[in-house]
This record gives sequence, structure tokens and C-alpha cells, in this order.
Amino acid sequence: MGWDDKIRSCVKWREGDQTRLAELRAWLDAERELIVRDLAESLMALNGAQRLTSNARFVRLLHDLLDEWLTGVTAGTFDDDEDGRVERRRALGQKLADVNLTFEDLVLMEGIAQERLFALAQTQLGDEPQRLALMMQALSKAMTYDRALVHAGCLDLHDSELEEALLDRFLTVTGFSPSLYESLAEAWRWNRKRIGPEQG
Repeated sequence: MGWDDKIRSCVKWREGDQTRLAELRAWLDAERELIVRDLAESLMALNGAQRLTSNARFVRLLHDLLDEWLTGVTAGTFDDDEDGRVERRRALGQKLADVNLTFEDLVLMEGIAQERLFALAQTQLGDEPQRLALMMQALSKAMTYDRALVHAGCLDLHDSELEEALLDRFLTVTGFSPSLYESLAEAWRWNRKRIGPEQG
């Protein structure tokens, strides 16, 4: 069982959750731009980055990423990965980290989005409390699953940046050329395969 399968199994999807999320997604489309704008403003206030609002290119990029994040929470399939959801959400996590959004930012985004989506669902299902409760439970599970995928993508980027920085430092200290390092690393990998990891 792969890592993403384990995450999926922990979430405990119920019959009908996918349909509930699709219904919520249809209602979201009308409010999406407004919610994305609120998310962007909240993140900039949190990070003291209001000066960046004058940079139209950055604002557009941030809005696009937040829109991708928000719509992706309620879109796609959750009981398998036939639609490539895992890779897409991990890639999104890397893009969010690339514009310096942190795990704390992700938690804030979730809190704001969940509040807005609850209000949206409540206007549609105010006289059906049971359906409303089930929809919010489905959303909570989707956000839990999505958080794991997106955060894993953030960590992927940070790990690769750390690895690159350590490699640069190693090459500087040892005087090795990148090609010599790659040759040594390839020889080590080949030797490890040949004798087995338990002996290497």
C-alpha cells in the first residue's frame, strides 16, 4: 500500500461524500472569485506583504494558485487516484512553497475557506440540517486528505532546496566538480544495488 493509499484509508470516506462535494463545488463556482480575493488579502495581512499588492504579476500568480487550491479541495476523486490527483496536489504544494507560503498559511487558508463554504452551504441547505452536517463532514475529510498531499508537496520543494544547498556546500569544501560528484554517486548507487542495501 502506497503512502497516498494509507492517507486515503485514514480519512474514512462515506458513501455519498463524493456527491456532496460535487454539489458544494457547483455552489462554490458563483462565489469563487470573492473567496479567493479574501484568502489573498488575509495571507498578505498575515505575512505583512501588503506592499506586494502593487505588483500585479505577483497578485495574479497568488490568485491563480489560491483558485487552484480552493477548487481542487472539492474536485476530483477521493477513493482512488485514477485522475492523477496525488501528483497534481503535490505539485501545487511545491508551487505554493515557491511563493513562500508556509504550513501556517495553509491552515489559515483552510479555516477561511471552510467558514465561507459553510455559509454557502447553509444558504442552500438551511432547512435540511442533516444534509448540511453530512456535507460539512465530507468537506472536512476532503480538506484533511488534501492538506496531507499539498503539505507533502511543500516538503518536497524544501527537501530539494536543502539537498541542493548541501551539495553546493559539499562541492565547495571538497573542490569536487559536479561531474565527478555525479560519477561517484552513480558508482555508489550501482555498488549498493549489487551487494544489497542491508550490506551497503
